[in-house]
Amino acid sequence: MPADRQSKQRTSRWKRKRIPGYTPEADTADELNVSTRTLRKWRQLRVGPPWVEIARQIHYPDEARAAWIKSREVHPDELIRQPEAA
Repeated sequence: MPADRQSKQRTSRWKRKRIPGYTPEADTADELNVSTRTLRKWRQLRVGPPWVEIARQIHYPDEARAAWIKSREVHPDELIRQPEAA
């Protein structure tokens, strides 16, 4: 088999198509400023953003990831301690 054909097969084999509405694990890790190892640990612990596994590849739904990030917002005015009843 010619060398250029082998390289074409290797490239197409390893190149994954992007699924509309989903972000691959590595890109999600970059966006969240965490490592892929952290995302894997979160999945093991069942914490973190929702994910799907398609063809043994982990993807994060864009809308669900955005909702998870929104749920993590901290509102300082809600952190003010309420006076205890006497």
